[in-house]
Amino acid sequence: MKLHALAALTVEQRKEVKRLHEEEAVSIRDLAERFRVNKSTVERWVKRDSPLDRSSAHLTSHTTISPGYRQAVVAYREGHPKHGPIRIARELRAEFPQAHRGTVLKILQEKELTRPRPREQKPRTPIPVGRHRVQMDVQQLPAVQGGKGFEFKVSVVHLRTRLKYSEICSDHRSETVAGVLKRALDVLPPLFSSGLTTGWSSP
Repeated sequence: MKLHALAALTVEQRKEVKRLHEEEAVSIRDLAERFRVNKSTVERWVKRDSPLDRSSAHLTSHTTISPGYRQAVVAYREGHPKHGPIRIARELRAEFPQAHRGTVLKILQEKELTRPRPREQKPRTPIPVGRHRVQMDVQQLPAVQGGKGFEFKVSVVHLRTRLKYSEICSDHRSETVAGVLKRALDVLPPLFSSGLTTGWSSP
C-alpha cells in the first residue's frame, strides 16, 4: 500500500494508535506526544476502521453517453437552435436523468452545433434623401473679434443637392437660428421641386 506523500504515520503506527486508545485507554493527547504528531491526526486514525489511506479518485464515475441520449440532444438543438446546454439538459432530464450541461456541450461540440446559425442579413434601406428636407448644424467657435467668448456658425444643408448656406452669429438662440433658416430658404434650391434642380441658379 502506497502512503500519501505527507502521511504523518505509517500503517503500523496507525494500527498501534487505535489499539492503545481502545484497549489501554491511552488519551489522544498522550498518543500525539508519543508519536510526535498533531492531535487531529490521532483523532482521525482512532475513528477510522481502516488504517489505509482513502482513494483520492472522484467518487462519481464518468457518465456514458448513450446513442439515444446523443440523438435526443442533437434533435432538440436542431428544433431549438437558440437553446443552450443548460436549457437542453433541463428539458431532456425527464427522459434522460443523466442529462447534464457538460455532456450536452460535449455532444454539441462533436456535431459542430455550438455556434448559432447565421442570421439572414436584411437588406439595408438607406435613409431617403427627399426634395423636401434640409439639415441644420450649429457649431461653436472661438470669437474672432475681441478675443473672448464664442461665435456660432449656423449652417443649412439642402440634402438633395448638398448645397450649404452658413452664417456666423453671436448667439444660437431659437429666433437667431430661425432667421438663418428663413434666409437660407431664399437662397437654396426649391424644396418642392418635382425633379432635378437643373433650371435653378443662385441669386
